[in-house]
Amino acid sequence: MTASVLRQRLPQNARRAALAISAVLPLAIVAACGQPSTDLASAKSSLSSTTTTTTTTTTTTTTTPPAVTVASVVDGRTVTLSDGAKLVVQGLAAPGECWAGAAVDFATKTLVGKPVKVVGSQLLLADGADYAVLAAGQGAARAVDGAEAAISAAAAVAKQTGLGFWGPPCGGLDVKPAPNTVAPQPQPAVPQPRTVAPQPVPPPAPEPAPAPAAYYANCDAARAAGAAPLYAGQPGYRPALDRDKDGVACE
Repeated sequence: MTASVLRQRLPQNARRAALAISAVLPLAIVAACGQPSTDLASAKSSLSSTTTTTTTTTTTTTTTPPAVTVASVVDGRTVTLSDGAKLVVQGLAAPGECWAGAAVDFATKTLVGKPVKVVGSQLLLADGADYAVLAAGQGAARAVDGAEAAISAAAAVAKQTGLGFWGPPCGGLDVKPAPNTVAPQPQPAVPQPRTVAPQPVPPPAPEPAPAPAAYYANCDAARAAGAAPLYAGQPGYRPALDRDKDGVACE
């Protein structure tokens, strides 16, 4: 094979080796006739020292783990994740009786079905927002003593503006305040006019009943009754018994 053919088919390093061999090989052949084999061995050694570099590319396939979502809300700071784990969010206090319902409503609206990232006891939303900071800033949760500065600062703003449970009816308390019952002030007694009952009026005395009319059939009857003589105007007197008409009958 000629040097021109070797240059076309071999890589650059190999071509250089081939050129060296093509220059040495005639000399080696000539030397083989009357020279020792040292030059030929040297040529072979030069050829074998030529190195060929092979580059291997390794492709790494990265599998993205499935996103974790919030399956349900236990209370305003405790959630159940789609992988079955239960998480208590760091930096938030247990909900108070007065605002526990509002805390669950806020957490449900904000978290349920949404992809989240769990870092320790932190719960981060898909946009990187810290749920604890968000809940404290909306007055949907109370920051515990010693909470991270961001959570405490958000809670302070909510308190100052009266958001969430910092406003009515809780007023920042865990239980509803007792109703302010003020006893009514006694009103001064107003004297009532004295009413005098009218005295009963006695019924008028009945008039005496007229004496029953007396009737005597004759003077004998008047005498028998002890009524004779009968004077005009007396019961039993009648002109028929007064014969002489002098006003006295049955004389």
